[in-house]
Amino acid sequence: MKKVSGIIVLLSILAIVSCKKNDGPSVQPINIIVKAIYDTTSGNYSFPLNGITIKIKNQLNSSELTQSSDNNGLAIFNSVSAGVYNIEATISIQKAQYETITGLPLDRDSVVFNASLSNIMLNNSTNNTLELKLQFGKIGDWVIKQVYYAGSHTTNGAVYRDQFIEVYNNSNTVLYADSLYIGEVMGNNTANPNYATGYFINDGPFKGQYDWSKSIGMPANSNAVESYVYAKSLYRVPGNGTTYPIQPGQSFVMAQTALNHKAPYTSSTGTTISIKDPTLTVDLSGAEFEVYVGNVISNPLNSDIDNPNVPNLVPLTIFGRDWLLDNPGRDAFVIFKTAADIPADWKKYPNPTVTAIDANTDFHYQIPNTLIIDAMEVQHATPSSRVAKRLVGTLDAGAYNVPAGQYSSQSAIRKTAKTVSGRKILMDTNNSTNDFDYFEKANPKGFK
Repeated sequence: MKKVSGIIVLLSILAIVSCKKNDGPSVQPINIIVKAIYDTTSGNYSFPLNGITIKIKNQLNSSELTQSSDNNGLAIFNSVSAGVYNIEATISIQKAQYETITGLPLDRDSVVFNASLSNIMLNNSTNNTLELKLQFGKIGDWVIKQVYYAGSHTTNGAVYRDQFIEVYNNSNTVLYADSLYIGEVMGNNTANPNYATGYFINDGPFKGQYDWSKSIGMPANSNAVESYVYAKSLYRVPGNGTTYPIQPGQSFVMAQTALNHKAPYTSSTGTTISIKDPTLTVDLSGAEFEVYVGNVISNPLNSDIDNPNVPNLVPLTIFGRDWLLDNPGRDAFVIFKTAADIPADWKKYPNPTVTAIDANTDFHYQIPNTLIIDAMEVQHATPSSRVAKRLVGTLDAGAYNVPAGQYSSQSAIRKTAKTVSGRKILMDTNNSTNDFDYFEKANPKGFK
């Protein structure tokens, strides 16, 4: 009996030792304290600190935790797994409350304050107390309604030649598309940049993005990162100021190529290109505008076909061989207006990795954030491939990605907030994570 008991004890000890050997190093859960405050740049008003929605999202597994702040703007998340996180805060202040607090008139039903931090490493050795500064983002009459960046199947669909962006009149008055600019924002698309080079920001909300203050010719103390964006590509709607009226609740589509991509087409070299599965792509022959660069650059893509029935956007900066949106989704877009021409005093800079200027150097217009009407940031569908934010929180506090990623036929579509007398008013909280959903297949002029 004693012998049997001894064997049982020995087996129990071995089992415990074996478990400890196989468990590997333990990763202890952590506590995260988030404190929300308001940016006082535009006035030190007593906006409520309680009821702020604070969300933390694990970038590896996309798990989310959400809390409402207490009366001090605090939210405490206990026993959180270590990892890389995006942290967002948002609150909507109704018109009556806003006017009572500020004494200022408001021309809409509510305002939304946002704040965000991206790609923040949180573990036992990092500072897990985070401060988010809420800012009132600009709300514009024009909004980016739909972005079809993913493209369709590489052999059965139209690859990337069917990409488009749709812009919507979210106001209750007629707006004119003339001289509206669409800009694709230049940024670093490397998920893990080499910080030792000094070309990339190594801390804060833009960690991993280009440090534009290091660009050749950039003046000192110009707040180059937070006050501007830099155009990778830039196009302008033509017109004399009243040529292209857009009614309230209507939109216009800017196509990479304004063709029916469901049908065969003849390339610029005279080759007929067929489409195996028309259901995967879209008919853009009715787009209001298209991009054509075949008469501007020497080596456009063979798919860059000019539809004579569709007005061409005016190219200011061409990046690549056509208007190619980053179809994995590492991109951002802005719309703004100036007079018919870019202001003469606008500067152009090379990206910060350029160490010497030569004939092949690309330059990028520096666009003031204060001029931007609307903006949207998109990201890679795979968390580990996502890159640093390139838009400040007042332009877009979040980002969006279509779930199936590149060549999926999916498009990002802005949600409908409400309908007034038959006119759809689209959601605009300056946070693409909240404002956008997706179509399983891109649908120009469609609503969600």
